[in-house]
Amino acid sequence: MPHPSASSPPAHALRRVTVLAAVATVAGVLLGIGAGVGPARAATTTAERAPLVVVGFSGVRWSDVSQEATPALASMTSGAIGTVAVRSVFTAACPADGWLGLSAGRRATDFDGTSAQHVGAACAPIADPAGGVQPDFAEYRRIAEGDTFSAVPGTLGQALADAGTRTLAVGPGAAVALAEEDGSVGSYVDPSAGTGLDAGEHVPDLLRPQATGGYVQDALETGTQVVVVDAGTVRDPDDLPAQETPPATSRAEQVAAVDAVVAAVQRAVADSTGADATTLLAVSLADAGRTAHLQFGAATGPQPGGGGYEGFLGSRSTRQTAIVQTTDLTPTVLALALGSDHGTPGLVGAPVTSTDADTGAAARELKVRDLDAAAQAVQPLVGPFFTVWGASQIVLYAVATLALRKAWGGPAGRRRVLAWLRAVTVVFGAVCASTFLANTIPWWRYGDTSGDHLLAVTGAVALYVAVITALALLGPWRRAALGPLGFVGFVTAAVLAVDCATGSRLITSSLNGLQPVVAGRFYGLGNQQFALFATGALLFTIAVADRLVRGRRRRAAVVVVAVAGLLATYVDGVLGSDFGGPPAILPAFGLLALVVAGVRITWRRVLLIGGATVLALAAISVADWMRPVDDQTHLGRFVQTLLDGGAWQVVERKAAQNLRILYGNWLLSLVLALAAVFIAFVLARPRVLGVSVLERAYERHPVLRPGLACLLVLLAVGFAVNDSGAAVPAVGAMLAVPLLIACVTRVLDEAPETAGEPARV
Repeated sequence: MPHPSASSPPAHALRRVTVLAAVATVAGVLLGIGAGVGPARAATTTAERAPLVVVGFSGVRWSDVSQEATPALASMTSGAIGTVAVRSVFTAACPADGWLGLSAGRRATDFDGTSAQHVGAACAPIADPAGGVQPDFAEYRRIAEGDTFSAVPGTLGQALADAGTRTLAVGPGAAVALAEEDGSVGSYVDPSAGTGLDAGEHVPDLLRPQATGGYVQDALETGTQVVVVDAGTVRDPDDLPAQETPPATSRAEQVAAVDAVVAAVQRAVADSTGADATTLLAVSLADAGRTAHLQFGAATGPQPGGGGYEGFLGSRSTRQTAIVQTTDLTPTVLALALGSDHGTPGLVGAPVTSTDADTGAAARELKVRDLDAAAQAVQPLVGPFFTVWGASQIVLYAVATLALRKAWGGPAGRRRVLAWLRAVTVVFGAVCASTFLANTIPWWRYGDTSGDHLLAVTGAVALYVAVITALALLGPWRRAALGPLGFVGFVTAAVLAVDCATGSRLITSSLNGLQPVVAGRFYGLGNQQFALFATGALLFTIAVADRLVRGRRRRAAVVVVAVAGLLATYVDGVLGSDFGGPPAILPAFGLLALVVAGVRITWRRVLLIGGATVLALAAISVADWMRPVDDQTHLGRFVQTLLDGGAWQVVERKAAQNLRILYGNWLLSLVLALAAVFIAFVLARPRVLGVSVLERAYERHPVLRPGLACLLVLLAVGFAVNDSGAAVPAVGAMLAVPLLIACVTRVLDEAPETAGEPARV
């Protein structure tokens, strides 16, 4: 039988414990993040750097590559290969967007209009320089000044020009990439028109690869350090915007034309400086149509920091094997050409390097094909998944309310209904972790249609749901009312924590995870993952603390809450690289620690917790900012954004994203509203819903009610401080509410004479 609560310790002792716990939490987080804290490393420089050739194109994916159809692109597996996430203003990028991204090192576009108009708009052609100036560059900069991404077209070209680097732009896209901030292009040649270094007659299209190779070879032999080549575009006739005229050639023919230019550049490099002495980057910078894909990327020759490109491409900005961003290319060019970015402001990417050199060519090619296959397979399923999940949650709330209020078929029937309801609600809770665990099974390889992929991913999710549900209902914690709630919460938080610590492999391209083609985040915890991780961690903490309080082990409960808050903050803020998470986690766990310690909550104490949260977050962020740039997370980069004067643009973008979500997704808004009303009622007026069993649950489990209040704080703050934060309370409620229902079904099924005396908080 549970014991009454022990007498509360003196107030001054509790205050000391609270202060010490807060200091220990901040110190522990700082120690965790500060392993590499110190002044930024100076970039290494060398007296002589290898020349660099960047061959850019658009619309080419690894699924287009084969030894027969594209021998030049296929031969790039001799170096390092990967996929390129096109980071643009819009989901699908036009060729000009890709070249402008290389020029600015940030998201940029040539389209001056709304995203709705952009969906059906044709991609505009890129104009050739006239008189040594890119004619549309002033317009590109005007458009960039009007968005919220702080892009400055001309950043790359200006940095190279200021350093006195000899460059050559081959083709109109390359001219955009190497144009200086005023639009001037130092050295330019258009192989299709025969103008540039050696003015002459028009060069037929069939001879374009040969002409391109000649220009590249001449440039390298005369000491040009950076050559950028526009190898052409691939536009998919079956996936074009409504207003775009289909090309005269097929997709395969367009890819073959790009491959021919790449082959000519490879020969030019080999004949001039040698393949081992020149870095060759071949990258697809934009999409082939309306559908976003992970694009082709490969590199050979010397890489930044020494050594050669071998294995997989990667960068600090994605922290993913074989995934880089278009915004990584700008710092890569600067690192290879200058030895560093020389303090170039505004760059958000990181130099592209390589890893896993001992991986065989076949395994590497399978990996890069898998990445885009998984991204494409999951994309059409995400919307329907959230629609079904959200609608089923609404149905669950209604069914649970009826089942808890009515007696069905007498005592025996009542027990059966409660048992079924408990199992169903645990199943709902288990879905969250299972959507990530499903990626341990390569479900995207089964079938070729969305229907096939839907069946495959549903089967993978169902398998893990069955395992988690069985453990929750059959494990030693099954008899405790908060047992399944705590167990499923722990599994959800643990899956996400382990995945963050091991590279975010399960989160990537999962139903409830990060989508690389969106290029918003590639590692750590996004808003949805934060909501599930923090909610799961708090539910587990509530369950453990409640058991300790009921067993008159209040001090142990305070320690558990403090340690859990420390770990949750570390996982989310450091491993998860989530700036908006700690401001929600710290006050939620801080308030819970005070309640468990028996301290009365006052406005003064709430303000103190808020102030401590701000100070802790500031300390963590500054400590992260002091680390080497390559090691910084989102927190450190946000500090740099503040110093650069871009804070208001960040706030503006976050607010706009929240409003778009709330007004653009009626189902999410409905689930959010219903979940908020449900939690508010069960906290303040449980009898309003006629569910008096909630009061019984609160009486028997003294940490449950204040714990749910802390959950409300967690989700409310998470909503307020995160971009797209509207998803935080909705997704968190989708985990918490079903498990809360499972808890009260167990309380209702308990015999009154065995329930025991309640403890008090």
